[in-house]
Amino acid sequence: MTRRLRDLSLELLDDLPEACRACVFWEVADADRGPAADAETGRQSKEAWWQATQLEWGTPGKAAYVDGCLAGFAAFAPAKHYPRAIRLGGASEDALLLAALWVAPDYRGAGLARVLLQSVLRETHRRGARALEAYADRRVTGDSDALRTCMLDEGFLLANGFTILREHRTTPLLRLDLRQTVRWQESLSAALEGVAAALARRERTPVPARSVPSAR
Repeated sequence: MTRRLRDLSLELLDDLPEACRACVFWEVADADRGPAADAETGRQSKEAWWQATQLEWGTPGKAAYVDGCLAGFAAFAPAKHYPRAIRLGGASEDALLLAALWVAPDYRGAGLARVLLQSVLRETHRRGARALEAYADRRVTGDSDALRTCMLDEGFLLANGFTILREHRTTPLLRLDLRQTVRWQESLSAALEGVAAALARRERTPVPARSVPSAR
């Protein structure tokens, strides 16, 4: 089983699930959640935003691959690059904004979300930002389909060191200060090994046999 973290460059956008590929919730201030009604227009708008941000600031995403297939991704950039974030009130000037973090259903529960978060924190440090911030949706539960939410689960953020920076009834802004955590300094290779081990254990777990009612 091969595991690899990569920058989510413009060339890799087509690896995203279609619902994410055609979603411009963060890139367009008045867009609805989920894929645009006109999927092709959504794809083109996302591509144009990604290209402009990549040229002006840098690659705004990380992707995790398992055996060559996309297993999850995270999108992040300074809040000023996200029209939706500006509409929500923006984020701190010394922070990057984590806009989205998605893990494919087959890989959930193995620690891959934390690996992606850790990779974003390392990038946050590399770019000289002091913190990572994210908007949470309190209407989201841990079992909700992230393809339909476009925001992160507050419980996941709190469990990984974020604290509430700006309160809101449904969409609070949370912050993780790099000076207050060492999680981003942990070895990504070791974290990926942990994901592989968890997935391997899952594959080895026998599926309980179904009981077949006897004929009468």
